[in-house]
Amino acid sequence: MKPLRIAVTGMHRGENPQPGSSIVTAIRQHRPDAFIVGLVYDAYESGIYAPDGPDVCHTMPYPTAGLSAYLTRIAEVHSLAPFDLLIPTLDSEIWLLAGAEDKLAKLGIHAVIPDAKTLARCGKAKLTQLAEECDVPVPQTAVAHDVASAIEEAEAMGYPVFVKGQYYDATRVASSAALASVGAAILADWGPPLLVQEPVLGSEFNVLGLGDGKGGVMGSCSVRKMIISDKGKGNGSITVRDTRLDEITQRLIAETRWLGPFELEFIRDRRDDAYRLIEINPRFPAWVGFPAQLGVNFPAAWVDWLLHGHCGALPDLTPGMFFMRHQVEVIGDISLLSSMLGATSESLIPHSLAS
Repeated sequence: MKPLRIAVTGMHRGENPQPGSSIVTAIRQHRPDAFIVGLVYDAYESGIYAPDGPDVCHTMPYPTAGLSAYLTRIAEVHSLAPFDLLIPTLDSEIWLLAGAEDKLAKLGIHAVIPDAKTLARCGKAKLTQLAEECDVPVPQTAVAHDVASAIEEAEAMGYPVFVKGQYYDATRVASSAALASVGAAILADWGPPLLVQEPVLGSEFNVLGLGDGKGGVMGSCSVRKMIISDKGKGNGSITVRDTRLDEITQRLIAETRWLGPFELEFIRDRRDDAYRLIEINPRFPAWVGFPAQLGVNFPAAWVDWLLHGHCGALPDLTPGMFFMRHQVEVIGDISLLSSMLGATSESLIPHSLAS
């Protein structure tokens, strides 16, 4: 039987890590013979050069280049390093590929992507409406399509506020001048809308899970952030068990009939101890490798589902287990970096060159 071949994106493992490297490691725990194709945007994505990284890597155009350019490059990569499954890990990729499953299937690539309607419903701009339908508290949030409107909303709400982009970025600002600068930068990077949101004081919690597409949850893991980076990322978290989080998760997944990986972000409000939903991410988080090391392997379960249409139920994690991120250098021959910096459609980076 030929080895399973899987393409995974998002290989950065630095200060603001992407999920891909953790997914690759988790898959190899379950399927050590799997052949992993890394799809990368930048020669400096450090996971390219990690000892447990992809077997080969290919450069991709940024999603802003559009679906046609993205699929053309996917086809080129597939001809050079064939793969059976595609696991996109970045929000911008998932929004781009929504509705493109049939186009990928014609290339011999199987992927499951949330449809555009579901993505929009769970996106930041419409999250308040979805939360109200599911009886889930959210922070006060306003949607603005330009900087001037965002300033009006912020002044009505009262500073300080958070300013967010539709895919990424969340910055706390305390004045109209700061909002104008931050908002313009976010619009330049990601386009409208801008989200203006009240800051909520309290502990931050995340829930990782897999939806079965029928309204059920195949497994989930809840954590409380212990160490938060200056970009708001969890550099250390501890597993928790709270039936309130479980119930909220069940309601949201049942309402959306979510299929595949997800991450829910909450703040437990100091004012009333309520969990307020901040974001729904349509993908695995960067910390997905943490539960995999404890025997609850979400990427492996998702691969099984992609292959067979089902997977075994994932067990609960013991509360009180924690992780902390720490710096580890990756090394390689300059030829590897040079080949990535000068990558062409023929570029193929065997991992054996790093040895």
